Amino acid sequence: MKTTAKLFLLALTISLVSCSKSNDDNPSNNNNNNNQVAGTWTVTYYFDSGKDETSDYNGYSFDFASNGVLTSTHSSGSFTGTWRIGDNSSDDDSSSNKLVINITGNKYMDDLQDDWLIVKITDTEIWLQDDNPASAEELRFGK
Repeated sequence: MKTTAKLFLLALTISLVSCSKSNDDNPSNNNNNNNQVAGTWTVTYYFDSGKDETSDYNGYSFDFASNGVLTSTHSSGSFTGTWRIGDNSSDDDSSSNKLVINITGNKYMDDLQDDWLIVKITDTEIWLQDDNPASAEELRFGK
C-alpha cells in the first residue's frame, strides 16, 4: 500500500510540475499577440538615433484592425497601411517575435515602417525595438 501511495504522489508531483501558467508578456503565441495588438493605440515612447522623439507622435492614434489594416489618424490627415505578427524575410516561417508595420505617408509614418522585435505585449502596452542589433531604436504603444 505504501508503494501505491508513493507512486500516486510521484505522478501527482510530475503532473503539477509539467503544467505551466500562460504568460501574457511572452511574445511566442502568435494568435494571442494578434488579439492583444488589435485595437487603438498611441505612441507612448519613440527613441531613434540617440534622441527621444516621442513628441513627434502627439495627437496620432493608431488603429490596428484585426484584419491586418493599420490606420493612423491625426488632425492633419490619416494614413493607411498594414500590420502583422511575423517577418518580411522570405526565408522566415512567420516568426511570432516580430510586429511588422508597413505604413507610409509622412516622415513619422515612414519612421515606424519596420520589422520590430516584440519585447513585451500586454493588454495596455506594446514594447518594441528595432530588429537591427546596431540600432538603438525603440517604440512603445499604450492604451
